[in-house]
Amino acid sequence: MRPTFRAARLAAALAAVSSLLWSPPPAAAGAPTAYAALGDSYTSGVGAGPYDPAGGLCLRSPRAHAPLWAAAHGVRDFRFTACAGATSDDVLREQVGALDPGVRLVTLTLGGNDVGYSRVMLACSVGRPGTCDGEADRAEAEMDRSLPHRLDAAYHTIAQRAPHARVVVLGYPYLFGAPSCLVPSPPNARRMDAALDHLDAVVADRARAARFTYLDARRTFAGHGACSGAPWINPAGPLFWESYHPNAEGQRGYFRLLSRGI
Repeated sequence: MRPTFRAARLAAALAAVSSLLWSPPPAAAGAPTAYAALGDSYTSGVGAGPYDPAGGLCLRSPRAHAPLWAAAHGVRDFRFTACAGATSDDVLREQVGALDPGVRLVTLTLGGNDVGYSRVMLACSVGRPGTCDGEADRAEAEMDRSLPHRLDAAYHTIAQRAPHARVVVLGYPYLFGAPSCLVPSPPNARRMDAALDHLDAVVADRARAARFTYLDARRTFAGHGACSGAPWINPAGPLFWESYHPNAEGQRGYFRLLSRGI
């Protein structure tokens, strides 16, 4: 009977080892069990590519900062609903369904599409003389008039649907910093960055009013504008939807900002 006993012990040991080998990796200490990433193209990863075909026109990239953070911290329940072109209304209609009381972390970028900042980009890059200032002025008026209410509505719903979550709002980086591009011209590049300062100020104010954490991306991206020697922002190019969005290195910059901030 002794050989049988030894065989049984060996089988039990092998089973234990096998279970260890095939068990999923444990979540990192302090990592949230459920993490939802909402918002617009700066969270979905437009510009970083490649894109998950299942996400369709939302253009969600595994190189975006949110999936990078989830993978680095062993998050097992990652809910990635950010979508290119999303406004605050889109988040309310199509993205907050990913939230519930089990979610412990929410991150997002939001606000640029609400004020039509892409129109500022277009006018300042290829528009007729004078259109840059006009579009930037229009966008800034929207930032003061309607954006605070839109953000408040989105933030309030996020807080209601994920009452136990820490919510982190990431700001938008400068597109240029020190302008050195042929397109747009230096004056237009400065006007675009000035409008972005205004946008970030409103986003930060409403995030803090909601008692969310706000992380300013401008310092993180300093020296890495679209026309710098080491750009983290895509310049204007033939893939127009990727123009003036963070590339893969820019998303890693966002990842590092997020890692430091939470």
